[in-house]
Amino acid sequence: MKTNKILAFGITLCMLFSLAVVPVGAETEGYYTYTVSNGEATITGVNSSISGDITIPSTLGGYPVTGIGNYAFSECKSLDSIIIGDGIKNIGDGAFAYCDSLTSVIIGDSVTSIPDFAFLDCDMLYSVTIGDSVTSIGYRAFS
Repeated sequence: MKTNKILAFGITLCMLFSLAVVPVGAETEGYYTYTVSNGEATITGVNSSISGDITIPSTLGGYPVTGIGNYAFSECKSLDSIIIGDGIKNIGDGAFAYCDSLTSVIIGDSVTSIPDFAFLDCDMLYSVTIGDSVTSIGYRAFS
């Protein structure tokens, strides 16, 4: 009888604890993993099998995509070109680092800064179109 009470108490504590600390986690849609904050989505990761010519989606899970997180697309070895549309406001450090096949990038007008290491070691990158709003380019952004 005592064991049952202890077991029941333990289960109750686990249930209460799990309800108290369950964080809002990342969501996944297609190739993209993202988080939502203040009604806006930020891409935090990408399935590395993504390939070819891609346009960053304007929405994920019904939320507008406004950011690309640090190293989100890093080491996507089969990307050929990327269009970062006008809805994207923020690009994280190293967001597209080590994308070996990347040859072309178009960055929309809502991006104001290209951060450090954004396209680090993208050795095949030969065409970059930068929107009118970019006012700063970070350290080794294109090295």
